[in-house]
Amino acid sequence: MLDLYTLNEAINESFKRYRDRRALEIKGSNYTYQELYDEALSIADKILDLEIVPTPFVAVCGYRSKNIYASILGVLLSGYAYVPINPKFPAQRSKRMLELSGCKVVILCAESTQSFFDCAAGLYDLVVICVGEKNIFAEIANKMPQHKFIFLEDNINTDKNNYTINVLPNSPAYLLFTSGSTGTPKGVVVSHKNVCAYLHYTIKRYQVSSGDRFSQMFDLTFDLSVHDIFACFLSGACLCVVPEGSLMAPAKFIRDNRLTFWFSVPSVVMFMEKMRILKPGIFPTLRYSLFCGEALPERSACLWQEAAPNSTLENLYGPTETTIAISNYRWNRQKSPLQCVNGIVPIGWIFDKHTTKIIDGNNNEALSGELCISGQQVTGSYLSDKHQTDLKFVHFVDSDKVWYKTGDLVKQDVTGCLYYLGRVDEQVQIRGYRVELQEIDSVLRRAAGTNFAACSVLKHGNGEICFIYAFVQGEDNEELRKKIMRESTDYLPEYMVPTKICFIKNMPLNINGKIDRGALKELV
Repeated sequence: MLDLYTLNEAINESFKRYRDRRALEIKGSNYTYQELYDEALSIADKILDLEIVPTPFVAVCGYRSKNIYASILGVLLSGYAYVPINPKFPAQRSKRMLELSGCKVVILCAESTQSFFDCAAGLYDLVVICVGEKNIFAEIANKMPQHKFIFLEDNINTDKNNYTINVLPNSPAYLLFTSGSTGTPKGVVVSHKNVCAYLHYTIKRYQVSSGDRFSQMFDLTFDLSVHDIFACFLSGACLCVVPEGSLMAPAKFIRDNRLTFWFSVPSVVMFMEKMRILKPGIFPTLRYSLFCGEALPERSACLWQEAAPNSTLENLYGPTETTIAISNYRWNRQKSPLQCVNGIVPIGWIFDKHTTKIIDGNNNEALSGELCISGQQVTGSYLSDKHQTDLKFVHFVDSDKVWYKTGDLVKQDVTGCLYYLGRVDEQVQIRGYRVELQEIDSVLRRAAGTNFAACSVLKHGNGEICFIYAFVQGEDNEELRKKIMRESTDYLPEYMVPTKICFIKNMPLNINGKIDRGALKELV
């Protein structure tokens, strides 16, 4: 894989090389590379039979099944980029993602038929490739005559050679949507060059081999899932999909499946600690333990290192716009506790062949300030959003490079090690997802029928966000409270839905007449 620069090339080579090895373990079943490859090629054939797909994007709708992983591989093998649609997201949000991406082709897995009906009933002229037994999709096909349904036959044709569609390194590999400050999700287009640069570095750094067993914790709409899937599959290793019921308490799953690679957000460690199931020495098979998506508390690192004594523990950092992760910090039992700032593990050193710049509010270089990053993994733009692109992807007068302004406040020591200090804006991280509070505000304002509505968050001492409070100006109104919660549930993912609606007499405003979120924080 280390000599290849597009995912479809790398997939073809890897699945050919490891055809008889076990690729996937899920829900008590296991599948070889050949079995997964056969289904992926059949899906690719169906896409290519359409001859012309009007956009570079094909949506995949499924959840923790063999078919959804085959669908992702099939889209890439066909030369297109995949757009994951989470069947557990609100229908209105999924519909918006389909509209923004311009997807006209959807790969639909059996477990997602109802969620697809809910989000696509108001859309027209989609081509839906159904992966699974045909009878499962018969009812939904009859209910949605405005779409064309194509069925992947159960008897998948295995009499085919591997093939590689010519894809340029700068072509899109996948499209993910992140929370947007305007209330509309932002589309981040990640190219083959971006993701292959990450995978080249990662597979070599961690010496991944065909004997490794990877966890797959993350939802497919979360870019950390790309690490799980492709660092594993491009190395001939086995991907072990954590069942939904074990996502926040996976200790038994790690032990029973003898995992060698673990990757999750730090919140999982905090939750396991609360449940008192994180004991010293309980994960002896782990070689590497990686954490990303939110700040890693020193206490969590210490507890996990004790639980996985044979494991190398690393804290990774990277916004979606810089492709999965772009810096790492290796934990040392003796030295690292002394290097933590405010009880938080450093985010470490930037990956090879990438450059950082720390700037103050006037774009001048500083010892501490906003982190800017340039290099092969930086994506360069948002989908059809020039305004946000111009704000976040910039050129400085002393450089011809494109720099991504992360919005993260950091400081750097003389060795180049970076320390996370906070945000320059109102973005927060909830269970690893980067959330713009303004997106929640926009739903609150629409539901409450007033501009005087905003949210704030409450954190535990370890920095974990535990509550989202919504504030609305006006008298306490139970019917309006129910309406706000109902619309929040309809339009926002579960992790963004307010925990509590609070009515206040007067919304606090700052000197400029804007809602004072700092004052709301004091109310919380």
